[in-house]
Amino acid sequence: MQVPQLILDTLDELCANDFKRFLWNLTQPVLDGCQPLRKGHLENADRQDTMGKMIDSYGEESAVNITIQILKRINHNNAAEKLKKAYAGGSTAGQPNPGTPPSSASSSSGVAPPAGSSVCAQGRSVIVAPHIDGSSAGVSINMNINTQ
Repeated sequence: MQVPQLILDTLDELCANDFKRFLWNLTQPVLDGCQPLRKGHLENADRQDTMGKMIDSYGEESAVNITIQILKRINHNNAAEKLKKAYAGGSTAGQPNPGTPPSSASSSSGVAPPAGSSVCAQGRSVIVAPHIDGSSAGVSINMNINTQ
């Protein structure tokens, strides 16, 4: 299943009050390196708008990790675990090949993404990429850069 659909299905399971709490948490620090969304960007946002803003701002992997962390904060641990398993076990678009070695970067989310960690930056931020030594046949490195 595609990441946007996974997140949307998860948000659809939240009642109105829990969705409101989810939105509030998006305006607070959740993961290191990912800036909270502005309150004005979420004003009158429905679940589909929220999912879109998260993916546009953070990318798919970080959007999933942020969703999982917020679900845990609002005591929806079962939904967090379900999303984590669906993301790790699914065939999502943009996911590296199974043979790709994990990144040496670390994430504060505590969630192990299927192919390593991600880094998120906004505005005029700078990301210092890891130095990669050596090369071996059949190993590929995938890098996605969103400039939105």
